[in-house]
Amino acid sequence: MKKMIKSLFFGIAICYSTLLSAQGIKFETISLKEAMGKAANPASPKLILVDCYTTWCIPCIEMAQTEFPKKEAGDYFNPKFVSVKFDMEKGEGKELGKKYGVKAYPTFLLLDAQGNELNRVVGKATAEEFIEKVKTALDPKNSVKGLKAAYEASKSMTTGMPYVMALYQNSKDPAPVLEELFDNAMDYERFSPNYLELALGTAKFGSPFFRKMMMYKSNMDQAMGTEIINRIIFDKIRKDMYSIAMENGARYNVFYTPQEVEDVAYTIGLMKLKPDLTERHIINAALYVSKKDIDGLIAYYNRNIWSIPSSDVFRGILDGVLANQIAKATESQKQAIKGFFEKSGKFFEKEGKRSLSMAESIK
Repeated sequence: MKKMIKSLFFGIAICYSTLLSAQGIKFETISLKEAMGKAANPASPKLILVDCYTTWCIPCIEMAQTEFPKKEAGDYFNPKFVSVKFDMEKGEGKELGKKYGVKAYPTFLLLDAQGNELNRVVGKATAEEFIEKVKTALDPKNSVKGLKAAYEASKSMTTGMPYVMALYQNSKDPAPVLEELFDNAMDYERFSPNYLELALGTAKFGSPFFRKMMMYKSNMDQAMGTEIINRIIFDKIRKDMYSIAMENGARYNVFYTPQEVEDVAYTIGLMKLKPDLTERHIINAALYVSKKDIDGLIAYYNRNIWSIPSSDVFRGILDGVLANQIAKATESQKQAIKGFFEKSGKFFEKEGKRSLSMAESIK
């Protein structure tokens, strides 16, 4: 009887899932060229929705599983769009990623029947939010061209900020506009949280504009607090430094010269981050890796990393960076890396035995 009930509920779940899929956005497994052909059908002209995703993008997966199957999503998109999706790291997706400059995930391209980009929507959203974002994006005045015209007609923070965001989301450099705003706006505008978060978050680390902003770091610290500004600056570079340290930057289109990594390390060093911020060590690890200095990396770990407890999530990441160097290390370097892990292991083993001994002494 229990088996029958379980089977019944399983069947209902499958039917419900199938029903949701039928109600939601109908993504077709076709090429973009084929999608353009269908969209250009004079009997039923449509636009094209391209879901640009990757297999490791959690927001992409969540939207595909929970938002796209909703009836309201299907009701809006199916009559108006030919919908397709591409993994940006495989096949045609790699080509489309380069062609349209897709660098953030999820990105949703809104194209006409000729494949011309009308606009794009970036980031996770509920089905309802996504529909509203698409409607807004399809308004000509909200296209990059429309926002540029509005800014050129009246240069201000009000017109500049939306234009900057559109440039950034379309993989275009917003620095010239941001710098123009910084040079001409009042202090209460250029040191406002909205402007600083966008400017610091998008400016290339070490670029002339970034350096100009750093000349006013005391103003930024006063406006938002030193700890917050330091975190914004650190957050903008840490993911890149992880990629450099793990030597997989090419996968994520992250490229730095050793000199650029050194500039990052120098700037972060001047910020005087909290000594207990374990994550900061990834910057120096990236510097040694970029210079192919395995001996220097080992020495740095023996001085700064060996006593970080394994319960610290970043200790595992840092250990992975060092272990990644074993394949290219000389025999003596391999023994030195082995010695580092033995030294750390024995330290924590000793600490563990001491704690257990203390516990056993309590009657």
